[in-house]
Amino acid sequence: MKETIETQVCIKCGLKKPLSEYYFRKKQQKYHSTCKKCWSNECKARYQADTERYHAKNKAWRKTNREKNLADMKAYRKANREKLIAQNKAWKKANSERKKATDKAWRKANSEKVRSARKKWEKANPEKCRAKCAKRRAARLQATPAWANLKKIEEIYLNCPPGHHIDHIFPLNSPIMCGLHVENNLQFLPAKENISKGNRVSLEQQLNG
Repeated sequence: MKETIETQVCIKCGLKKPLSEYYFRKKQQKYHSTCKKCWSNECKARYQADTERYHAKNKAWRKTNREKNLADMKAYRKANREKLIAQNKAWKKANSERKKATDKAWRKANSEKVRSARKKWEKANPEKCRAKCAKRRAARLQATPAWANLKKIEEIYLNCPPGHHIDHIFPLNSPIMCGLHVENNLQFLPAKENISKGNRVSLEQQLNG
């Protein structure tokens, strides 16, 4: 009985290596005559010598095999999720300025797409949008103290009845007094009443404030 061949000499480096160091050709049903290391170096050299041609070739293949390419990418991302997250995190940290510039350029080139996505999110998340806008306004006025219960504030916005607004009992910006963006300074008011109220403070509020 013949012994199984477990090693092979690479035609490039001339070294005898285990068959695990060679790629297996399914069509020919035999191992490649060049070891993996030498084959990798050869492919890199070819790529560097004619980068544009390889880019064009890969682009054409992706266009012709779009569905397969998307399926392969999806499968790869699913199988290597943690690895890709770590790589992206490390790259962003090492290229923060480049990332900011790239994102800015992309947003500028896709302003309509960005605007459409924002509007879609705002329409689907009106409560969160209102809470976010109110928080941003309050932050600008430095009206949110460290002890404010942000979770409770968000719950108040989420539970706002239809046709009502979230009103600051003591307005955040008023010539008389300025309230805080805290849970006990919020109330539900009918939209019409809240709009007519503006940022005025009643005499009762002034006396009890």
